[in-house]
This record gives sequence, C-alpha cells and structure tokens, in this order.
Amino acid sequence: MTRIDEHELRRRFAQLRDADQTHAPGFALVCQRSPARRDAQVRPSMRPLAIGAVAVIAIIAIWLVRAPANSAPMTTPLISTWRAPTDGLLQTHGSEVLSTIPDLGASMLDHMLPTS
Repeated sequence: MTRIDEHELRRRFAQLRDADQTHAPGFALVCQRSPARRDAQVRPSMRPLAIGAVAVIAIIAIWLVRAPANSAPMTTPLISTWRAPTDGLLQTHGSEVLSTIPDLGASMLDHMLPTS
C-alpha cells in the first residue's frame, strides 16, 4: 500500500466533488420530483374521505359505549366467598405438613413402622 500525501488526497477529493456536481440534478428539479410534493397534491382530495371515516368511527364508538346492556345485572359476590385466582399456586407438594401441628412427644419412627 502506498502512502498518499495530504495535498494529493485533497486534490483527489476535489476531483470527486467536481464529478458529482456535474452529474447532480439541480435543486428545482429534485424538488419538483419529490414524493412529498406529489403527496401534497393528492392529499386534499383524500381529506374529506378521511374526515368522514373518522367521524363514522367516533359515532359508532360513542353509540356502543352509551348503549344499554341487554344482559342481566351483575351481582356482586360476597367478600367472604371470594377466592384469589392464584390460590391454586399455594397448594404445593408437602403443604399438608404445614397445615398440621406436630406432636412433640412422638417420634418420626412411630409413624414409619407398621403397627400390628
């Protein structure tokens, strides 16, 4: 790889800039071709349709919210009968040990040996 001094590098970049400027279209031409400009010309004809669609959706949403429900009124459950949906997760293997009171005078061997 050869080393290029700074002046040569600047000269080459200047040549590239000049080549780009000769092939680049003018600003007015680019602005005229831009998709944003074409969309701006199409939008006014679509605006009434979009406003109408939004109005219809808003009217339907308001009507659905204010419409009385045809179902029977819901009864409120008593707090004493309510169970948390996660109560089933509390029932784990071996949880019966936690619900009993140990007998302090008994040995574990008494429960393991068969009684005859």
